[in-house]
Amino acid sequence: MRVDPASWRPQGIDDLEGAAWAALRAGTASVTAGPGAGKTEFLAQRAGYLLETGICRPPQQILAISFKRDAAANIRRRVEARLPEHASRFTSMTFDAFTKSILDRFTRLLPQEWAFEERYKIGFASRTEIEAFLSDIAASAPSGLQSDVYSISAFTFLPNVVGAAELPSQPSEQAPPTTAREYAVQQWWARHYLGRANPVLDFVMLNRLAELMIRSSPQLQRALQATYPFVFIDEFQDTTYAQYSFLKSVFAGHGTTVTAVGDRKQRIMGWAGALSDAFTQFEHDFAAEPFALVSNFRSTQRLVDLQHRFAKRLDPESQHQKSQVAPAVGESPIEVWSCATAEREAQAIAAWIASDIEQSGRQPSEFALIARQKVGDLEPALTEALQAVGLKLRNDDAEVGKLRLLDLLKDDLVHLLVGIVRLAAIRGGHPQTWQDVTDLLGRVASPTRHREVGTQLEDDLSAFLSELRSWFAEMPLESGAGPDLSEQITQALTDKLAAFVNLDSAGSKRIFGDRPEDIQVTLDAFKIRVAHVLRRVDSWDAVADAFSDADAVPSSRSIEARASNTTRCSSSAWTATNGGPTPATPSSPR
Repeated sequence: MRVDPASWRPQGIDDLEGAAWAALRAGTASVTAGPGAGKTEFLAQRAGYLLETGICRPPQQILAISFKRDAAANIRRRVEARLPEHASRFTSMTFDAFTKSILDRFTRLLPQEWAFEERYKIGFASRTEIEAFLSDIAASAPSGLQSDVYSISAFTFLPNVVGAAELPSQPSEQAPPTTAREYAVQQWWARHYLGRANPVLDFVMLNRLAELMIRSSPQLQRALQATYPFVFIDEFQDTTYAQYSFLKSVFAGHGTTVTAVGDRKQRIMGWAGALSDAFTQFEHDFAAEPFALVSNFRSTQRLVDLQHRFAKRLDPESQHQKSQVAPAVGESPIEVWSCATAEREAQAIAAWIASDIEQSGRQPSEFALIARQKVGDLEPALTEALQAVGLKLRNDDAEVGKLRLLDLLKDDLVHLLVGIVRLAAIRGGHPQTWQDVTDLLGRVASPTRHREVGTQLEDDLSAFLSELRSWFAEMPLESGAGPDLSEQITQALTDKLAAFVNLDSAGSKRIFGDRPEDIQVTLDAFKIRVAHVLRRVDSWDAVADAFSDADAVPSSRSIEARASNTTRCSSSAWTATNGGPTPATPSSPR
């Protein structure tokens, strides 16, 4: 049943600010906002508005593009929670996943000279390999271009040079290069792609091929526009040259309504080829109407005022946000402490957290230590200081195989595997874990989640849990088990879990990885973490909690680790700030 646009109301929240209402009802829009303004929530509400009012008519879909898998999953979960009956028409994926899906599904549409005989592989050239390539081609470059080729940075060559170059439909008829950049791009494709039966592509190259394919095929372009008349782009400030060129080729000037959301002041991907001012270019090329959200749902006004002082240094035109958070009585939103040594700083942080926990009843996981340096440099002192007050530290920057611990703990596949272990080890009392596990299994088995599939799925899960419990009983754990034993048990457990989830299925590959190797990378990291856990627990009941260290204080150099309370550490100073609706939050300027 369609809702009249004039009477539509937000789902799951009380209301929207005025600018958000205007942007929600607009056509193509550029929506900028600072931290805590609810940018992802705005996109979820705009999806609700378009789907429930019938402005996005069945079978049309909304395409939401994010830069990270967890961000894509976040907005998808919000839409599923608010609009379960419309969620099948909301597609959320990363930029790389979208462009890869285009190339995989429509490979035959590549122009003849760009076609490859078999399948491509995903690979990434190292900086050393790029430096060797540039040095080699510089030596044989046309007269007058050699010195300019030598001056091309290997660090930015792929994102800024290859990513900014439009591929010709017929390379054999391409005019001779007149600049070092044109020459380097032509040589890169000639040496790494053209004429190869199994080319090795990174995501910049994959993006360029997908853009060429769409530009060369009006039918494919029309099909994409008809399928996705509404497109959302999150964290738009980090859009690269290649990604923007792709968006422009597919959607600009063709009737598609595009909503770009982000924060002009949080551009952090310049090294990876991000545009210097993506929003200004987008507003010009897509005739987008600009909007600025000014509410802040994360920080109290005093902290917002401090943030604005820094924001003005980055952008004199920065709008002052208005906090929607009521300050807690008796709590200071920001404090600056100066410590003579790293050890004293660690002791001060530990004492502050312990005192706050005792007074407020908050959990250790509600805090986060954000370090300016590598967390490993501060870890020994912080670990010792926290242990002295009965607390633990979790280094989210620690490398687990090829993943950071933070990324491993946020991965959907890991949530599924750990959830199954928890359900098997601890009978009853975990309805949310059961719901999370069955939801993920349902997404793998059937995107539409038919009732009969759900019933069979739950029966299969119950049978497997019974089997796993029997195996746990035959395989008791002992704290302090040696590496060989823990690795053998880990491998056996992982094999059982992988077989049950059926990680070789198309559904698993669609849900758990953008690239063919993603699932294996995650599994390898999962095994490393489990083996480490098995050496320090003495029962299967403790494995799931020990895997996530949910009772520890998390630490990271990335703001992704933020919790309700955030402590940002330096070697001699840190600041307590209010990072959420109630807590007093440590954070640090230098």
